[in-house]
Amino acid sequence: MENRPSLCHSNYVRAFRAIVRAWDCAGVAAALCLAALTLVPASFAQDVTFNKTRYSSVKQPKEADVIFTVADSKILIKGKKVNGINMEIPFSSIDSMSYERSARHRVGEGASVMLLSPATGAILMATKTKSHWLGIQYHEGDAKELTVLRLDKSEYEKVISTLEARTGKHIEVLNSKTSPLNPTAESKDMDEVIPFQMDAVVAALKPAMESVGCNVTNVTASHIECKRGRGNSERTGYGGEKITAKLEAKDEQTRVLIWTGKGFVGRVRKNNWSTPIYQEMLKSLQKPAQATVASPAN
Repeated sequence: MENRPSLCHSNYVRAFRAIVRAWDCAGVAAALCLAALTLVPASFAQDVTFNKTRYSSVKQPKEADVIFTVADSKILIKGKKVNGINMEIPFSSIDSMSYERSARHRVGEGASVMLLSPATGAILMATKTKSHWLGIQYHEGDAKELTVLRLDKSEYEKVISTLEARTGKHIEVLNSKTSPLNPTAESKDMDEVIPFQMDAVVAALKPAMESVGCNVTNVTASHIECKRGRGNSERTGYGGEKITAKLEAKDEQTRVLIWTGKGFVGRVRKNNWSTPIYQEMLKSLQKPAQATVASPAN
């Protein structure tokens, strides 16, 4: 009879310990559930979409309205109209990103209303408009690519903060006067002698002109012309420029002259494309030489 209380007591103790262990397990499970719920937003964050973005390209004079989406692991760029713009840029392929803010006087806009209202035109020409540009440098295999977007003034700050948070990459702020996002920055007419024969230079000039959206209209053995289409791009200008290249043979070398004609209509919003075309031509001419140097000796 004396052992019964102690046996009963031990049973109570064992039952109590079992309840405590069960409670501990439940607490751990709850903690794990809470941690999982906390981590899910970081791993599966909701897409952030911007609807006021415009896609800019040197190949097409007109900017295109696009929907710009920052997803969990990639950037999506899709045209609002049927214009063929449908891009995906994985975060893992991004090499760098940059931002540029440019400002220009509304000279073209002011000139267009000057005849109707000189006072209004003069005021408009004195004011400035600001543009916000985002450059995304990335790679597709061995190819280096650059996509440029014009951001709206009401969205650009959130675009930058969202991209930096999602990608973990810093967005560099550029100088608009020398920025690589400005394809004609510091461009000038060219007059250079290069160590390539004339036929090779002509063959390289045509695709170089086309790479900046300049349609070739006339080609001879020593002369090539092209003209850019009309556009509305803050980045690449009004369009309509006529670029002319003249070649002169000098033994095994070639003298290359490239100049940009702006005409009269919309002149203040036209750009000089001579240097970008010259540089693109050189890249094409130098590729075989680089491949020969890089190839191993037999």
